Amino acid sequence: MTRDNLPAPAPSPARQQPAAGAGLTAAIVQGAAQGAARSFTARLVDKFLANPPDWLRALWHMLPRPWEH
Repeated sequence: MTRDNLPAPAPSPARQQPAAGAGLTAAIVQGAAQGAARSFTARLVDKFLANPPDWLRALWHMLPRPWEH
């Protein structure tokens, strides 16, 4: 086949743009979920630091402390 006999390349289909605001809704939902998880984690950490349960306190006291010897 010669160059002159090659078929023309088919045009690529146009990329469809998402509807205006479609990505915004997903971003808001994802941001809200991340914010809720971050807030929940922060509350747990604050609670355990302020008043750790007995088992956590016991584990902390069992840790070896080489700097004290």
